[in-house]
Amino acid sequence: MRSEIIVDLKKLESNVEAVRASVKKGTKLMAVIKDDAYGHGAVEIAKYLTNKVEWFCVATLTEGIELRKGGVKNPVLIFESPAKERADQYVEYNLTASLSDMSSFEELADGTEYHLNFDTGMRRLGITPENAGQVFELMKKNRKMTCTGIYTHFSSSDEPQNESVEKQLHQFKKIRKFFPKHLLTHVANTGAIFHYKGMDVSFDAVRPGICLYGYMAGDVMVESLKPILSWKSFVMQTRLIKKGESVGYGQSWIAPEDGVVGTIPVGYGDGLMRILSGKFRVKINGKLVQQVGRVSMDYFGIYSSDASSFVRGDDVYLLDGEELNAKIWADEAGTIAYEITTFINKKNKKKYLF
Repeated sequence: MRSEIIVDLKKLESNVEAVRASVKKGTKLMAVIKDDAYGHGAVEIAKYLTNKVEWFCVATLTEGIELRKGGVKNPVLIFESPAKERADQYVEYNLTASLSDMSSFEELADGTEYHLNFDTGMRRLGITPENAGQVFELMKKNRKMTCTGIYTHFSSSDEPQNESVEKQLHQFKKIRKFFPKHLLTHVANTGAIFHYKGMDVSFDAVRPGICLYGYMAGDVMVESLKPILSWKSFVMQTRLIKKGESVGYGQSWIAPEDGVVGTIPVGYGDGLMRILSGKFRVKINGKLVQQVGRVSMDYFGIYSSDASSFVRGDDVYLLDGEELNAKIWADEAGTIAYEITTFINKKNKKKYLF
């Protein structure tokens, strides 16, 4: 095995508890496990959280079906707009559709449960606010389908004190008045859960996403959240190197002095971004070692001036969920932790710590 992803489920449970502590008592949790649970393994994460959250949310119908085939029984909300040719599968697999366009009233199959998705400022998916009254009339007419919820999505809640959050919330509350009180109402994503508690964004349910995996949306961290993913590999080969010699494609890195280089069998084919070349460290024998040269498709290099620092076969941690984590890589790559973890290729075997 060239590398292994290790997921600490106890830390996941701790992050769920941190979410519950940030919302009003009785609020349902709709765990967002789209895109293979942000690279952590959707079916396995869902099975562990089955009795710890009430709902799951995924991006696509295919992801929802994967959960059902994996034995997950919780209600599942699909975010994407339904495709007419697959409409029957929402009923077949007992999945909840998102109705984001009025045309979906004609396309969804009889017996479908759905949530209304309103666009209050994200400008991505959702019904426009001015159509709320018309949607209510369509909902009453289409009795063969069942509306069980209503929601919207914040565009900028990852930034504390962003005035757009209050504007979107105000807009949503006006929309909400058109519809029956019993509909499950949810608006809060990770940023809103932790940054906008004072605005009462809990409603009936919240949709925690990246926070479940130990990270925050945006740059403001929350100490109670712990990264749950580690990435482990090993030193496949070592060689001594002289001052002035190079490592990797393009001779982009030159040894500043004599030392030792190691080859680690992980590359951008495994999901390690090439843009991180020369910008991260790994942990070997409890010490941090610099990555050097360009990350190639299947390998990257490391270097130490101390020739005894590592030997062939030593364990190497690319990520350890502590001082080496996806937020650090994201800062170096000019991106966000979401992209780092979802970029990890599924070919990497996963191990779950209970």
